[in-house]
Amino acid sequence: MLEHKAWTAESLLRLLLRLFLLLGVTGLGAVAAERLWTGVEGETRQFWSSTAASLVVQLGGITLIVFFLRENDLNWETAFGLRRAGATRQILLGLAVAVVVFGVALLLIKLSQWLMREVHLTPQPQSAIEALQSTTDPRRQAAVALTAVVLAPVFEEVIFRGLLLVSLRQAGYPRFAFWGTAVFFAVTHLNLMTFLPLVFFAVVLNLFYLRTGSLVGPITAHAAFNATNFFWVVLAGPGS
Repeated sequence: MLEHKAWTAESLLRLLLRLFLLLGVTGLGAVAAERLWTGVEGETRQFWSSTAASLVVQLGGITLIVFFLRENDLNWETAFGLRRAGATRQILLGLAVAVVVFGVALLLIKLSQWLMREVHLTPQPQSAIEALQSTTDPRRQAAVALTAVVLAPVFEEVIFRGLLLVSLRQAGYPRFAFWGTAVFFAVTHLNLMTFLPLVFFAVVLNLFYLRTGSLVGPITAHAAFNATNFFWVVLAGPGS
């Protein structure tokens, strides 16, 4: 079960504002870099500019979270349950959750594709998936793996589960916290085809964190889920 988290609303708001500022500045920087980078084909510029932007946001965001914890005299264990005791069990549970969620997500993807076609919309995969589908370059594959499998699970789980879910619950809005963060998680991935699977995934991760009080399991499940998607696409080859 989750314990009360002793950070202030003001410090959380400052963190969120800094994150939004980081997103805005990084986005503008990526657009400028893509336009000013000459001598390279457009698709290559777009890939590396967006990849660099993802790295800046994820690493910068994690750095901001470190300052947030120091500001509130907290550490990763007390704030997010990242303790060694019981970590093995949490990791195994996370791997099991990822396997189950991946199977259900495949079915929800099919459902989403059918629904989109019914309303005359063209299903499009996420940009990271499209990048993997169009290349066999190991440098690009490694860059996607770093951002999607290593950094994104830590950054996103801390933000959505560790901070937003908990803070909204402590503010007296448990239902909104649970469903709102799940929908927001899906919306931030900016892809209609993956909206339903990601809402389902976020609901499972919310339950996981609320039941265990530790982000070890959710981070593991998130990383394993993204890794499964990564290898699923890479092994299928270009054009899959």
